[in-house]
Amino acid sequence: MRISRKLPLAAAVLTLLSIGAASAVSLIVSADTVTEQVMQKLEATADGRRNEARTYLEGMKLDLLSLSTAMPTTQAFYGFAGAWGALGKEPAKELHARYITNNPNPPESRFLLDTAKKDNFDRAHKQYHVTFRKHLESQGYADLYMIDPKGNVLYSVAKAEDFGTNLLDGSYKDSGLTTAFKEALALKEPGGIVFSDFSAYAALDGAPAAFVAAPITMNGRTLGIMALRVPNAKIDAIFGNNKGLGDTGETVLVRADGTVLTDSARTPEPDALKTRLDITGLPVGSETHGTIVDAAGADLYAAASPLSFGGTDWSVIAKITKAEATAGLMRGTLIVLGLTAAIIGLAILAATIFSRALTRPIHQLVKAMTELAAGNTEIALPKENRADEIGDMVRSVAVFRAAALDKDALERSSAESRDSTAREQRAQEEAKAAQQRQVQQAVETLGAALERLSAGDLSTVIDHEFSDGLDELRMDFNTSVRRLAETIAAVSSNARSIDGKVAHVDAAARDMAERTESQVAALERTTEAVGQMMEAIRSSTARAGEASRMATEAKSSTDLSSTVVSDAVSAMERIEGASREISNIINVIDQIAFQTNLLALNAGVEAARAGDAGKGFAVVAQEVRELAQRSANAAKDIKALITKSGVEVAKGVDLVQQTGSALSGIAEQVTRINDHIHSIAAAANQQSSSLGDISRSMNAMEQVTAQNRQAVSQTAAGMSGLAGDTRSLAAIVERFNVPKDVAQDRAAA
Repeated sequence: MRISRKLPLAAAVLTLLSIGAASAVSLIVSADTVTEQVMQKLEATADGRRNEARTYLEGMKLDLLSLSTAMPTTQAFYGFAGAWGALGKEPAKELHARYITNNPNPPESRFLLDTAKKDNFDRAHKQYHVTFRKHLESQGYADLYMIDPKGNVLYSVAKAEDFGTNLLDGSYKDSGLTTAFKEALALKEPGGIVFSDFSAYAALDGAPAAFVAAPITMNGRTLGIMALRVPNAKIDAIFGNNKGLGDTGETVLVRADGTVLTDSARTPEPDALKTRLDITGLPVGSETHGTIVDAAGADLYAAASPLSFGGTDWSVIAKITKAEATAGLMRGTLIVLGLTAAIIGLAILAATIFSRALTRPIHQLVKAMTELAAGNTEIALPKENRADEIGDMVRSVAVFRAAALDKDALERSSAESRDSTAREQRAQEEAKAAQQRQVQQAVETLGAALERLSAGDLSTVIDHEFSDGLDELRMDFNTSVRRLAETIAAVSSNARSIDGKVAHVDAAARDMAERTESQVAALERTTEAVGQMMEAIRSSTARAGEASRMATEAKSSTDLSSTVVSDAVSAMERIEGASREISNIINVIDQIAFQTNLLALNAGVEAARAGDAGKGFAVVAQEVRELAQRSANAAKDIKALITKSGVEVAKGVDLVQQTGSALSGIAEQVTRINDHIHSIAAAANQQSSSLGDISRSMNAMEQVTAQNRQAVSQTAAGMSGLAGDTRSLAAIVERFNVPKDVAQDRAAA
């Protein structure tokens, strides 16, 4: 292959390798950066949604515990349970007729009916329903239930189809509400709750429903169960916040098997309990990220955060399609490919122009030498005044042309001297023939050497000496070739030297990049730790101030304690006097109970005389007698308690006096504690100010280090590209055959 083709091809290959390597490294780094940024964003989103959902569910739990132990709830339960038995043999049917079938409001507004105005149940419903309804509306729950230990749904705010039914033998015996009821009824420890995970609920036409349940207790005894239905709309709203996730990104709540529990705003059809994700690479219970495939087969980037509530484990998954996440990277790739193609085209064009400028004079010189060898001495030699090696070769050919012209002149001189002697003629002819052979031999030798030189063989040397007039041409040719070989050897040596130095610089740049990354991570951890320390100190300062205030209040309280103790002694003395008066009143009550008993006995006798007409009155008289007897017994018990309380009051007076002495000592201790707390608060404020200065300095260092990291990454990428260019240049130079002695001399230098 000719040099005119080798040079453009070498330039194209070199440009393609250098730009391709740089572009590949840039695209790989960009892809890793984009993926890392997407995963960080998805992790932050999943963690935020997880915290929102956890906060809401924990608040729902605390609210349920407060409701289930509140006195109004206990009173309401007694009211509904007491009226339940009067509803007949089919209470569910009766309640459905009152509050569902004959409810004037649409199904979603049945809760607006306060009472059906029929019996005690309706009166209890009117008394308590408004309170529960307002609480439900303020908290946004889907429904609130009261269930007796037999499984009867005594009360429901929303009045769905499950109102009034029995959960143990009715249509909903296998529902999530029944599961929550049974587990809550089995709780042994106070303050516990149970949770039933999302499942299809028949009372809502198969829509998903989850329940939180807790016992209704009074004095440690379980009266029944209160349950709350988790609002699907609220949970969907938490996970439906897709701000910052583009057109395909969203967060969902899933079980361990990948079942989606929330409804997506991205799809027109319901998703809860109907869609399943393949989350094999994102196990429930761990914070992780990776790639998954959705139901439609699309590849997704996803990050998972664990969420647990009531013994149920879920995963909060934030996801986005790979196509959307990497759209910017694809646009950048197309731009890089376009620029690469343009640069390669320009490189080929420039190499072609340079190659033609280099090889055209050589081709012209070869053509001129060929014509000269054929005997044409009228040829024009191009670029004879050039100062480079090609100019030297042109001038050498000019010497051959001059020799040919001299030969012609000799021939003409010989023609004019034909009249000379035969010996002189033969001598001249032999001299001319010998000279012509020498010139022809020199031209052929020089032409062959130029052919090898054009093929890249720089070891070409003309060892055979020419005639005296032509040997200078041989020496000039050899000198020119040797200088060219030395130049190529120098380029090769410098290329290898540059390659080695670039390798060292590239390694140093990569090492610096790694240390910079470590420094950035360390600074981030330090900044986070300083922030936590500042938050802890601010919290300590606030607590110290609160403790100081409490200590001051405690001192004031202890100062008032002496007066309180004196008042307490006086009050106990008054209690003792009141106890004696109560004892007298109890005696009167006992006498009244005795008289009532006699009257009830007489009434019973008269009722017996009246026969069947007096049976009802006899029952009433018997009840009155029993009440009178219980009143008498209670009066005796109260009298005994009052006697005992008198003794305890005397002891109480003595204890109160001892309390006064103890409070005086406490006041002194509180004063000393208050002084120490003031000192702690002042020191904490000073520490907070110092840590604030440290935090600002760390933030500034973190920004500078981030800039250093970017600069080092760019340097490393540039060094990688330069190393590739140097190796390509060395490969091109090695195509020339340089004499060993020249290469050795260059290596020694």
